[in-house]
Amino acid sequence: MPTSKEIETQQETLEKSLLWSEIPMLPEYQSLNRTEAILKVLQKHRGTVCHIDFVVRSLYGDLEPDIFKLVKGRVQSTLTYGRESGKWSLVPGKPGSFTLDLKLLNSNRTSSFKKSKNRKPDPQAQTNTIAMQGEFSGQFLIDALTSLLSQNPGKVFNVAEIIEELYGELDPSDVIEVKPKVLNELSRGHRTGRFSRVPEEIGLYTWDSNLLQQVSAS
Repeated sequence: MPTSKEIETQQETLEKSLLWSEIPMLPEYQSLNRTEAILKVLQKHRGTVCHIDFVVRSLYGDLEPDIFKLVKGRVQSTLTYGRESGKWSLVPGKPGSFTLDLKLLNSNRTSSFKKSKNRKPDPQAQTNTIAMQGEFSGQFLIDALTSLLSQNPGKVFNVAEIIEELYGELDPSDVIEVKPKVLNELSRGHRTGRFSRVPEEIGLYTWDSNLLQQVSAS
């Protein structure tokens, strides 16, 4: 049976090998370098805001937390280089968020506003994913939930409050569409330890249930 010292040495060796190795991207991007791959993702989502976490998962899929942190640092460096060289733009007022072209982003917002004001809803459009608002725009839902709860440690949210924080005020039909997705990701986040469900309560979530216990104890 290995000693604690041997286990620690093995972990250090693994971390060093990860540090110097290139984590493979998803098959769609493996023929490209990282700059080309990011450009392809941003071109796919032209006219929208893409958070760095969204870019990482688009390129690499779901990663273990330690590997995600390592890869995110590399992607951040490439995003910074691409912004400085004019390949894409940082979205003002939204840290960690990028878009292919700010002009396309502004044009898309204006166009969407005009359509929503002047046209009746297209039944086909109801199948599209409803966009989150503000700083959560462009993120994967699980990342947006994690951000919301981590920014409000010690606060308890019910599902309706979470939906309103992420999406703003929605029509009842839109709530029906997003609620199952939010519930699924809340359940996944709780199971994987990203955040906590309030003990002995149904449909209530918080960043860390231990913080609630500390508050009640004091």
